[in-house]
Amino acid sequence: MNHYHPFDREWRRKQEGQACCCPPGCCPPPCPPPCPVPGPTGPTGATGPAGPTGATGPMGRSLPGPTGPTGAGGPTGPTGPQGIPGPDGATGPTGPQGIPGAEGPTGATGPAGSAGTTGPTGPTGPTGLSGPTGPAGANGATGPTGPTGPAGPSGSTGPTGTAGTAATLAVGTVTTGEPGTDAQVINSGTPQNAVFDFTIPKGDTGTVAPLSLLSAYSTPPQSGGNNTLLIFDNNKLSYGSEINHTPGSTDVTINQPGVYWVAFHGSFSPANGTTFPENMGVSLIKDGSVVPGATSQYIFHTSSQTAALSFSTPVEVSSAPTTLQVRGDGGNYLYSTTGISVYRLGDIPSQA
Repeated sequence: MNHYHPFDREWRRKQEGQACCCPPGCCPPPCPPPCPVPGPTGPTGATGPAGPTGATGPMGRSLPGPTGPTGAGGPTGPTGPQGIPGPDGATGPTGPQGIPGAEGPTGATGPAGSAGTTGPTGPTGPTGLSGPTGPAGANGATGPTGPTGPAGPSGSTGPTGTAGTAATLAVGTVTTGEPGTDAQVINSGTPQNAVFDFTIPKGDTGTVAPLSLLSAYSTPPQSGGNNTLLIFDNNKLSYGSEINHTPGSTDVTINQPGVYWVAFHGSFSPANGTTFPENMGVSLIKDGSVVPGATSQYIFHTSSQTAALSFSTPVEVSSAPTTLQVRGDGGNYLYSTTGISVYRLGDIPSQA
């Protein structure tokens, strides 16, 4: 509830057509009738149901009068009792929103600018492929050097020309032509904006070298000792006549010079009566000599150990026939699930 100064409240009550009243001592005579003295407050009754909201009344208009001269301050009188605040006026309704104004018309599009002048033609494109150079003729005899003539006067510098528009160069299509046809480059654009379309002939189909390969293996355990050549019981694959092996033999025969790749693997374990530690190894033998880098070794410490030994290496065969073998070295051992693969990489490259 809002509280007003007594004068303001009395003025508002007059505007609303209510009787004026004034607490004692609130104003100098003549004064409105004194306000009724409220009686004691009775017990609060039960709250009734809320009534419907009434319509909002119009907002009153403020009419301030002219400000008078400030009077001399009198003595302060005793403070009177607080008057009873008057009820708040009802809030007036909100006015309707105004109608938006119409959107203004779009301005007319301005005229298009005139086209610029075409720039000068760009430089000539790159020269096409050159033909093969003909044989050089014999050098003729050098004639005597003539005397140097006097230098002529320098000409005057000409005026600087206007800058031309830079030409552009782009790659268009790239087409594969038939084998044996000529390569072509065609400008499908303009001299100023060149677009080169290329036709590149396909090369002749090369021939695939025939496969030359042999692989052999042995599954059941076999016994071995120092300097034992390992036996391969079966051939798995054999292509070409450059590499041969007879099942159940130790030898792989190379019948054509070249560079070959040799790979070996096998499972090894100590035999009965082995004294530990035992150093055991396998090596690739070429015509009775160990091939450097084609060796694998293992040291056994107990009879329950098993080792997988393997190697793979390129081998140069300069003369044929050449014999390849796998040799075991060390004490007594058993070998099984062994395998060897040999295939030809190609001819020995010529030394430059």
